[in-house]
Amino acid sequence: MNKKEKRISNLLALLQESPNLSVKSLAEILDVSDMTIRRDLAWLRENKLFLRNHGIPLQQAATASIQNIENEYTLNGERMKSLEEKQRIGSFATTLLEKNDTVILDSGTTISEMSRYIPEHMNLNVTCYNYYILTQLFDKEGIHITLAGGVLHKDDQMIESSFGNDLIKSQRATKFFMAASGIHEALGITCAHNYEVLTKRAAMQSSLSSILLADSSKFGLIRTAYVAQLNEIDAIITDTGLSQEWADIIRGMGITLHIV
Repeated sequence: MNKKEKRISNLLALLQESPNLSVKSLAEILDVSDMTIRRDLAWLRENKLFLRNHGIPLQQAATASIQNIENEYTLNGERMKSLEEKQRIGSFATTLLEKNDTVILDSGTTISEMSRYIPEHMNLNVTCYNYYILTQLFDKEGIHITLAGGVLHKDDQMIESSFGNDLIKSQRATKFFMAASGIHEALGITCAHNYEVLTKRAAMQSSLSSILLADSSKFGLIRTAYVAQLNEIDAIITDTGLSQEWADIIRGMGITLHIV
């Protein structure tokens, strides 16, 4: 945990205990300037972790997760978690593809599994921004690939940049197959790295429908990088470990739910 993360963690703990502390008091306790506290509070609001004014108990936001997993995420380690479930989810997701589809594939281990199962000779137009996914699609016949380029993040093999996001925004797709590290009823869809957010948002805005692929262990989790509210998703594909409570929540939002 770096200096900023530790300070924010302490700030959330203080607010949980005494939610009416002033900016000045918080600054004195944490031995930082008033401006630093204001910036931290703004960051908490932007990332949906500080929601006193929105009817959500602070304790729920604070204790659900203030963990930043950016430094502990590795592609190989994450891929092995719930591997069988991810394979079932990825395989089923390909059944939603149609001939001549134009789709965007997100970066993530479940999407990586999906890329392995995508069949040839469907005349698909696929935009992607992950090195592993690119290698899975490269030799398949009848798949036309657009790579949104930029910086390669070796830990998760995602490729991202502002010009890559502009490319995605300039396109239109029938389906965006999306990944997430955390899914929460109130605090929405979150991911492991802040650099993922703008790319995911660009893909959502450019697609007719957004389909979330997530194994059941992701539900109820919160990560620090906020992407979207759950009701912005059109469909979810998950595994049989999903609780009935979560199934009711998802269907109650009008989201199509596929359990495989």
